Amino acid sequence: MHSPLDPSAGAVGCCAFLRRPASFSRHLGYRPLAPLEEPPPPVRVVVGKERRVFLVDPFVLDSNPFRILMEAAGDERSRRKGAVFVDVDAILFEHMLWLAYNEPSSSSSSASLFQLNLKEIIQFYSQDN
Repeated sequence: MHSPLDPSAGAVGCCAFLRRPASFSRHLGYRPLAPLEEPPPPVRVVVGKERRVFLVDPFVLDSNPFRILMEAAGDERSRRKGAVFVDVDAILFEHMLWLAYNEPSSSSSSASLFQLNLKEIIQFYSQDN
């Protein structure tokens, strides 16, 4: 009898690979995980004369009140060294951020805040150079 550990035996071993049918995993409810996408890094926003720095999620800056703010800043807004410079009052900006992160989307009272004339509010809080 040949030993599998004996190199002089000259017999070639055989391995059998069994494969489960693809439908087997579907019956068990398994599916491959989708690759995780990392969220984009926060945008550095420098605000007002005090040059207060806020790290803001990009989706917040794309939302309606901030999109209007960025459009109103227009030429005053500039991108330098990965930051967005906005010349409005830092307290206004901070309050808008707080509302954006804490506003329940179903509440009509908090949603009415952003229905105000945001352009007039921004003009009121805008700082002269």
